[in-house]
Formats: sequence, structure tokens, C-alpha cells
Amino acid sequence: MTPGVCFFYCGMGHHKNVVSTIMQALLPLAIIPIVWCTVGFGLAFGESVNGSYGIFGDPTKYGLLHNVGAVPNDDLAATIPLSLFAVFQGAFAIITPALLIGSVADRVNVSSLCIFIALWHVLVYCPLAHMVWYPTGLIRMFGVIDFAGGTVVHMSSGYAALVAALYLGPAMKGSQHSDMFEMKEPANVPYVVLGTALLFFGWFGFNAGSALAAGTLTALAFINTLCAAASAMLTWVLMDNLRGHKLRATGVCVGLVVGLIAITPAAGFVNTGAAFLIGMIASVVVSGAQELMERYGEKYITDTSEVFVCHGVGGTVGMICTSLFATTTVNEYALDGAFYGSGVHLGKTLAVLVVLVPWVAVFTWGCLWVTDKIMTLRVSDEEWRQGLDVSKHGERAIALDDVLRVHVEALNSSKHGTPQVAVAAQNV
Repeated sequence: MTPGVCFFYCGMGHHKNVVSTIMQALLPLAIIPIVWCTVGFGLAFGESVNGSYGIFGDPTKYGLLHNVGAVPNDDLAATIPLSLFAVFQGAFAIITPALLIGSVADRVNVSSLCIFIALWHVLVYCPLAHMVWYPTGLIRMFGVIDFAGGTVVHMSSGYAALVAALYLGPAMKGSQHSDMFEMKEPANVPYVVLGTALLFFGWFGFNAGSALAAGTLTALAFINTLCAAASAMLTWVLMDNLRGHKLRATGVCVGLVVGLIAITPAAGFVNTGAAFLIGMIASVVVSGAQELMERYGEKYITDTSEVFVCHGVGGTVGMICTSLFATTTVNEYALDGAFYGSGVHLGKTLAVLVVLVPWVAVFTWGCLWVTDKIMTLRVSDEEWRQGLDVSKHGERAIALDDVLRVHVEALNSSKHGTPQVAVAAQNV
């Protein structure tokens, strides 16, 4: 799924930052496995340090994956080897920071991200995974359920993305930088579609795989994922139409992803009818949030890939819908939601969300601050204007200058050619 994030984000961004965006989204593939295997898995799934209502696990329990082998752990995954469970959960740990990076992909120092990703994984992701998924974790013991990562993956990355966008500040505006703002079209729509396809395929593995066994629950999570994505995609197209937009491929892709995000915490806890509704509700709410951000937030917040709107808001909607539609009739380990006679689950979910959001925000800000003190997070104005592909990596995704130069020379050599065209080519 991480390569899917690479294509999705680089396709949605500016053509001057395609290579840089891919590099940023790939960084967790190099950093997280090292941290996960040394201390991360223990922090997330080791025995709670403070007993019941644990906040983080014992990092020495599975340090360097010691004691992690072919024997299943009945508390974590009784049906598969513990080593396989560690690898599966490691995939969640890898993609989460890759998601949040998209909000600042156009103005963050790639080298600094290495420090931030490691810090954020240890201080934000691992404790949250422990609280939500470990049997004696704080949130799980409190009575809030999350099947495949509505809180751990999507809310954490979404709200962290908002904090990162605020910390780094909006992209610079001014006459000398106007070219970076006038071109709001995606750099490469086919890349967006390709990224969406990879994400869609991988999401079935994440949601259905969270059942940790092949059976009825796996099939339920699979079909619910498909149905929520479909209903969200169609609803997004309708919302775009109501907002006066044309039928855009990027809109279809975003709508589908929003449905996948929203169904993540509910995939194994709701029936298929509820999955359709969750996709529709998420699409309406996220589309509205996107409209509000475009209208009132652009002056203050530049979220390059709309990570907060999609993952933060979408994940929140998914968690609330889980507390409404969850039922023990499809999963005995679920908790009956408000529509099945128990408003307690809804109340507890709302309480957790109220505490979770500022908790993620504070620790994310701390990670950003520490990283910034070690190595400057934001690129210089000149590097930003030039584009990170050239200023940081010395390469382009597409040699646009060469392509335009050929066309300019052809035009200038013909009787209809105009020398002024060459000026436009120099500004690309």
C-alpha cells in the first residue's frame, strides 16, 4: 500500500515535487522496520507496563523480535504465528507516517523527516496501537472498538498532518511565487488512479486480514470494504456535481479512498447495509469539510494532499459510525452500537475522540519541535520556488524543459512560430 500512497500523493501534487513526494512517502519503508523490530513491536504489543488500562507496552518484551517466533500468542493472535502477526502489524506502522507526510510534501526537508518519522512512531503510533489493540490497553479496556485502524492509522495520521501543516506554515504566496499557486491541477492524473488502485487492492488485505483467520469474519470485512468504497465513490461524484464540478477522475479516486478510510474501524463489526451507509455518510461529511477548508482555511493552512480532511475527518466519521452501527449479531466480539440498543458505546467513543485528538496533536507538535531543533524542517524559499525535485534531488519526474524546448524550436522554425513562446518554456 505504501507505493500506492507514493503514486497517489505525487500525482495530486505539483509537477515540481513529484520525485520528492515519492521519496518522502518511501522513507517509512526504510525507517519503520528498523524501529519496529527493535522497540516498536514491544511498545505496541508487549505487556502493559502499568497493568490494566495500559498506555504502552514493555519495549524489552520483544526487543529485536526476541521471543517472536512460530508459536501463536493467544492474547494477540491465536490463529497465526506471532512472527506473522508482527509483520502484519508492521505494515500498519509503515503506512501511517507515510500518510501524514502528504500534508507538507511540498515544503518539508526530506532529511529532517527521517528523525521525525522515528520519533513520531515511538511517541505517537506505538502507544496508540497499544491502547486500542492490546487486550489490556486503555482504550480497549474502556470499551471502544476499532477493527482495523480508524484511530490508530487514520485519525492519528490525519490530525498529525494538520498539526504538521500548521507548524510548517502555509506555502508562500507572492508575485514571485505565483506560478506555484496558479497551477492547482494535479501533476499526473493517471498516477492518482494508479495509486488508488494499489491502495484499493491493499486495503482488502488490511481490513479482511485484521480478522487474523480465513473465515466468515474475513469475508464480512472484505465485502463491507468493497460496499463502503463503492457507495462513497458514487456519493462523492454526486456531491461534486452539486458543488458545480465536472466529473473528475481525481474526485472519483478521493471518494473511493474516503469510503475505505471510514469503513476501516467498522469492517468486521457491522452488516453490509450499514457499510453502504457508512460510505455515503463519510463522503457527504468529508466533501463538506473539504469545501470549508477551501473556502476558509487555505489562507492559514496548506494541506498539500488534503490528508486532514480525508484521514482525520474520515477516520473520525468512521469511528462514530462504528459506535452507531456495530452489532454482536455479526461479530460476538463487537459491542452493540446506538442503533442496536446501546448508547453507551457511542458516548465512550465520543469521550475517547475528545481526548485522543489533543493527545495526538500535542505529541506531534513535540516531535516536530524536537526535529526542527536538530535539523531544520522547512526548506528555504528559493528551494520551495525551484521545486524540491531539482533543489533536493537533482532530478525531474519528466524532463518538461526538454519537451517544451523541442516544441518551441519547431514553432520558431516555422512561419507561424512566435519567439515569445520560449519565454513560457523557461518558467516551467
